[in-house]
Amino acid sequence: MPVTLVSGDLATDIINQSQRVIDMQDSIAELEPNNAPFVTLLRRLGKYQAKSPKVEWLEDESMPRFDTLSATITSAGTTVSLPVTNAAWFRVGDGIRITETNEFMEVTGVSAAGIGCNRAVGNTSAASATSAAGVYIVNNANAEGASLRTIKTVRLVNQSNFAQIIRTPFGVTGTEMASQLYGQYSNDRVRLQHKYGLEHERQIEATFFYGARKEDTTTAGAPKRWAGGAIEFIQTNTYGPAGTLTRANFENLFLRKSFRFGSDRKVLFASPLVMQAIDGFAWNGGTSSTMRVIENAPASEYGVAVKTYVCSQGIVDIVMKRHWNDNLNLGGTAFLLDLDAIKMATLRDTKLLLERQANDADKIEDEYLSEVSLIFEHERRHGYMFGVTG
Repeated sequence: MPVTLVSGDLATDIINQSQRVIDMQDSIAELEPNNAPFVTLLRRLGKYQAKSPKVEWLEDESMPRFDTLSATITSAGTTVSLPVTNAAWFRVGDGIRITETNEFMEVTGVSAAGIGCNRAVGNTSAASATSAAGVYIVNNANAEGASLRTIKTVRLVNQSNFAQIIRTPFGVTGTEMASQLYGQYSNDRVRLQHKYGLEHERQIEATFFYGARKEDTTTAGAPKRWAGGAIEFIQTNTYGPAGTLTRANFENLFLRKSFRFGSDRKVLFASPLVMQAIDGFAWNGGTSSTMRVIENAPASEYGVAVKTYVCSQGIVDIVMKRHWNDNLNLGGTAFLLDLDAIKMATLRDTKLLLERQANDADKIEDEYLSEVSLIFEHERRHGYMFGVTG
């Protein structure tokens, strides 16, 4: 090759650029370093060691206290055969109040057709009531020396979910492993172990919110199970499409229902749009002594960034789910969860399994594997909001 001569002093634009050391930062910038706050909280609160791929639990509740009329009644007569929706809930001696009219009655007989009652007990008067009027079982009164009342017990309800096998494989070739690279990791295998560890947690998190519950036994000897997430269980306390979220709707239509049962403090996992709406009406109503937004709530001790919303319905720790904003439909959603009624069940807890490649393969392949489920007790302790637009 002919010799190339350079006149004058060497400058950065004149030298052979191949001899220059690349100024590469040691750290590799990640777009989403961690986005699994729900799983983080569940792991910190304690996991349940599952014993079977089908996880089951029993649910109990109090004796029913509120029923409704199944037909109208008039004000005529001192006794009445009261048409109620659930006659089996009542017993002779019960004291009931028709909440629409405030009339108090004594139950004297129970049959499938309805309940017999003496009317206008105490300082009340017989009054007409419409179908669907509320019937409140207040108490019971018994005569001296009376025998036992009829015994009735709420039957326990069985609930279940499945443990889902979630696998996240990754690998590098032998040549790539032998190459010297920039970055804070010694090689690409170590970098991918970190990267896909986070991705694996995100998949578990997504399962616990949006998973569907199913056991597929189509292929003999190879059943496949899907774990149901919060959206699969919550049926009662749903609010949406919410449209423009106001403080009144948030508290009256969503929180009031969702706080009816369970803990007085719950966690709201919310999209950025829902979070923005709450921030807006929280600060606009900052003069109220019953509602405020508090930075650095107690739940932050578990390593999750939260704000706390306080109102008459309860205390709400709010965790933002930023990536829900990437989807048109998820962008207006939020889950209010009572963590005292939720457990992460692990049949096989998350493990990094090394060297899963074939014996003759010139590469190294590892994978993260978990077999996990979600125990989601009493769906009425939780809430789901969707369709927030502003």
